[in-house]
Amino acid sequence: MNNEHRKWGLITGNSLLIMALIAGFTYGYVHTSIYIPNDSELTAKLLQENIMIYKMGIFAWVIIIILDIIVSLGLYKFYLDDKNLISKLSSALRILYTIVLAIAVAQLVFPLIEDSEVAKSLSYFEKFERVWALGLIIFGFHLLTLSIVCFKSEITPQLLAIFLSLGGLCYVIVNSLKTFFPSLTEGTKIIENILITPMALSELSFAIWLIVISLRMKRLSNAD
Repeated sequence: MNNEHRKWGLITGNSLLIMALIAGFTYGYVHTSIYIPNDSELTAKLLQENIMIYKMGIFAWVIIIILDIIVSLGLYKFYLDDKNLISKLSSALRILYTIVLAIAVAQLVFPLIEDSEVAKSLSYFEKFERVWALGLIIFGFHLLTLSIVCFKSEITPQLLAIFLSLGGLCYVIVNSLKTFFPSLTEGTKIIENILITPMALSELSFAIWLIVISLRMKRLSNAD
């Protein structure tokens, strides 16, 4: 592992951790505090009462989109020596996911720039959920292809590759149900609650490993 690999390992790992923290705020707190499914009046009321926090949430989404682009480039650079189609495909899928995420986030901007009716405000949140679910299917395939890259890599632990493949499969299953079987809301929610842990830990564990291995290799290099 040379200096370039170590640099991109640190950049990518830290970007993933920062994204996780920001996502916890913008989706885990802001979005769920304002968007009440099937209740347009309450959603519109909460939006008006929390407009500044809502704007902060959108700004946070923009930061996530920028970090996703950095991660896409970082993963490509980190595994640059593994010059194969799967490695390039994995990075391309991450870029595609980021584009879909940007389209989804754009739906959240419309209530700010339009004098929206109550029912219309709710529809923008629903569009965000639908578009993002589609994007998360792509994200799941990104993790699956990344796991193949990790399996083939000489430096990535096989257990980590298994975590990534499991997480990717969970993303594909849950969000395919949301996208193609919207009537199965309750069943999908139960499945999501069961699979949420591997979904969350797969990329988080990968981020921590990237930081640890990069710092370790840096110390060994300095010792030499």
